[in-house]
Amino acid sequence: MVFSIRLVKDGFLEVLENDSLVATYRYSENFSKPYFYPLYAPGGIMITRDEAPDHIHHRSLWTAHGSVNGIDVWSEGPQAGFIRCIEPPVVSLREDRCILNSINVWISKSGDNLMKEYRTVIFWKSMGSIRFIDYEVEFRAEYGDVVLGDTKEGGIIAVRVLDSMRESVGGGIIMNSEGGIGEPKCWGKRAKWCDYTGRVNGNIAGITIFDNPNNPRYPTYWHVRAYGLFAANCFGLSAFEGRRDIDGSMRIKNGSSIKFRYRIMLHKGKLSRDEIEEYYSEYVSI
Repeated sequence: MVFSIRLVKDGFLEVLENDSLVATYRYSENFSKPYFYPLYAPGGIMITRDEAPDHIHHRSLWTAHGSVNGIDVWSEGPQAGFIRCIEPPVVSLREDRCILNSINVWISKSGDNLMKEYRTVIFWKSMGSIRFIDYEVEFRAEYGDVVLGDTKEGGIIAVRVLDSMRESVGGGIIMNSEGGIGEPKCWGKRAKWCDYTGRVNGNIAGITIFDNPNNPRYPTYWHVRAYGLFAANCFGLSAFEGRRDIDGSMRIKNGSSIKFRYRIMLHKGKLSRDEIEEYYSEYVSI
């Protein structure tokens, strides 16, 4: 078996490939939300960071949103809500993949249940310098209507890259499918995919996130910053378009749900736009 898991302690589940750590799922109630840290590209290259001093709520690889029925479930401020994993994740090991299922409840500061989230994350067997992770999030309105508000502060899938990879420290490169390079050409822009590549301890490594054509408002907008934030956010239209006359909020009626799917590609070494486009074409043809 290629994959294995290890429960380090309550709320910390490690995913290993050939006995090498790929990621740790942190779902303890000591955290404001469940998330993955650390996260490794092939070759044992750690490419994300947790609790960045400039944004303490940026946690490696996570899901959150800044306005859920008006409640901030993005930041970790005094009035912010939180996300709880309501039971231990269920993990299924296959010859070529590890499937992690987590059921989470989004809760307001006062303790009101806002919505339920069903998260499925699939770690695929590495192929040389490439590792794929499929990331699926389903939001279910099980406690009444849910309004995901128009705010740039959020990411259905969000990453904080390692400090040395940042564009702002020199060498880091943000690139999207539409020809954009750098934060000014990628932040708030719609694209099928976005990539963040930089230096890690003498190596070059990167993270690409693929949007799925079946996702709402495909292709998504990207909340991606030179300081290291990298998130897919299809809700913050007023900020991204610079218009107050549009509303990017989305309502999930009671008893209904919406689903988002993405693919993460972790790569050792730099990839050209054409190479990434080829991997993306393979993804959407599945």
